Amino acid sequence: MSKSVQITCGTCSAEVVVKKFSWHHTTVQWNAATASNCTELGAPSVGAHDIAAMRSCPRLRDAINVAAVEGKFGNLD
Repeated sequence: MSKSVQITCGTCSAEVVVKKFSWHHTTVQWNAATASNCTELGAPSVGAHDIAAMRSCPRLRDAINVAAVEGKFGNLD
């Protein structure tokens, strides 16, 4: 069973709550403060049909992957 972990981006210091259920299934919760700190999440939508949940930040994704490899989410196998 996975646990929720607070992850901080090493680039912009945005903080999100992450839960990983497996190596391929991840949920990320961010708030208005996170979106305003992160240049990727806070970037304006490029199309009329874009929604915030579809945007991602590669640097934050890297921080989540490092936390997973370090075992911070428990056993993901």
